Amino acid sequence: MENNGIWEYNFRVRSFDVDQNKQMTLTSISEYLQEAAGDHANTMGFGYRQVVLQQMAWILGGIKIEVERLPLWEEDIHVKTWIVENNRFTSRRDFQWYDQEGNILVNASTNWILLNTERRRPVDIGSMNFDVRLHPETKATSSEVKSIRAKFDEAEDPTEYQVRYSDLDMVGHMNNTKYIQLFLDFYSAEFHNSHKIKSLDINFKNEAKYQDKLLLSVLQNKDSHIIELKRKEDSKVNCLAIMEW
Repeated sequence: MENNGIWEYNFRVRSFDVDQNKQMTLTSISEYLQEAAGDHANTMGFGYRQVVLQQMAWILGGIKIEVERLPLWEEDIHVKTWIVENNRFTSRRDFQWYDQEGNILVNASTNWILLNTERRRPVDIGSMNFDVRLHPETKATSSEVKSIRAKFDEAEDPTEYQVRYSDLDMVGHMNNTKYIQLFLDFYSAEFHNSHKIKSLDINFKNEAKYQDKLLLSVLQNKDSHIIELKRKEDSKVNCLAIMEW
């Protein structure tokens, strides 16, 4: 349901959304964020179903997730999402998740790029004249998606991963939720049992394709961990992230 440019819907947390502690994973949270964004954009006439006809697709350029409390198995969640602003090549969309008592569970911000899928180049969003109500005064997160910079000379030996067929999305590159899954799998079960995620920032830099070999490096500084994922062949950075525990 849309009201004044704000899209709202409800869902129940399923068994495949949670971990062994029956808490919703960051991977599932990211998937639901993108589904809500896609549904809202489709109803307004510029979602994937419409732009794909013009050889375009929306690509996630960055995401920031702030966790007040992770949703639980079988919990009913209420979601709100809206577009904050459109710049030349990026569109900022924010989200808030609520429990049944109206308490905020998750705040999130996302930056989207409209990509020409034939030329693999960004499209000027302003030139598309999309009919959408913006909400620049309403921002869900404490800050925008961070621009992450880091040197990984001091990182431990990187973990290698090869992109699989099941990692690919509709555009033919590694789905961004798979990046988050790699981050989570880096940590042991013992670490997950003794730490709770507070926030996640990701900058997506370059796409990863089928059978690319990727190197995952982590700089750990107490409860703030900086992560780099890069292609082994040419050292091009696929993404940078900061996880706060």
